[in-house]
Amino acid sequence: MQHDLFVGVTTWNSESFLAHCLRSIRRTTDGLNVRIGVVDNLSTDKSVEIAKEYGTDVHLENCSQAIALNRLLDMSTGRFTLLLHSDVILLSSNWFTACTAHLEGNSALVSPEDIGCGPITRYYGKGMPESCFMLFDTAKARRARTLGWIRRRGIPWPRMHLNLDHYFVTHDLPEVLARKGYTWHPMRVHASPSEAAPVYEPPFVPEYWSKELSYLRYGMGNFYSVDGCLTHYHNWYDRVPKNVPLDSRETTEGEGKGLPLAYLSLCTRNFLQDLEADRLIMPSPHEPQREPRGTPKHTPDLMMPFSALN
Repeated sequence: MQHDLFVGVTTWNSESFLAHCLRSIRRTTDGLNVRIGVVDNLSTDKSVEIAKEYGTDVHLENCSQAIALNRLLDMSTGRFTLLLHSDVILLSSNWFTACTAHLEGNSALVSPEDIGCGPITRYYGKGMPESCFMLFDTAKARRARTLGWIRRRGIPWPRMHLNLDHYFVTHDLPEVLARKGYTWHPMRVHASPSEAAPVYEPPFVPEYWSKELSYLRYGMGNFYSVDGCLTHYHNWYDRVPKNVPLDSRETTEGEGKGLPLAYLSLCTRNFLQDLEADRLIMPSPHEPQREPRGTPKHTPDLMMPFSALN
């Protein structure tokens, strides 16, 4: 049986957001024939239990993100296939119409441009898809797969797979699709709306910080849009505990490096509370998208605040 849409979600200790993610899929696809699948990387929390409660088809496997996404593409029975991270919340019932309008002709993929999380730039992701949300024309995605080999019990075994083996998972996709004559359509990226007063001010000097960050209601979370339709939200830091004290000096990379865990924790709580109360504050999809700039200094995973680049 072919469905209108197959939604595949990758999970690993994802209980903070997974139920919200799955509810948003059901809420925004009313009227479509939809099947949902989950590939779980052997979670030790309630992720699998939650996925089963929502009637999804669950596959358990200790695997990389690239393998998990390919498993979901293999599972798809949809005319279109949406691959999601578990910390993505679909926002509009118009997202499917807005996105599939860009999958005509030789276009195979609609995905956010991988330029950052919140107002922190990833200039090396300019012009590249981002793996949190990938809507494929399923047939085109499968035609873009290549033959590879894996070992099962020591025996080489052929497999067809979409090349997602880049360090940033998706950055080889434009070239992979182009070999089959396909293109992709980038979605616009929006940072969290700002509050009139600071929501958080660090009691120390973190490695990554700017005055702007203090005012963002949802911190490093991004919103995304296509043709004026806000399609979804991506949290980025969903595994940070939601109860980190505001005076904590813990950071994402330890020893003051990275971002304050208290900030990420607070902003996640703000988002989930607003979501549950049906009072999300969202950016305008028509606001100008900031252009990430910068010169690589050390490694390609360096991230810098916009304010440091302007």
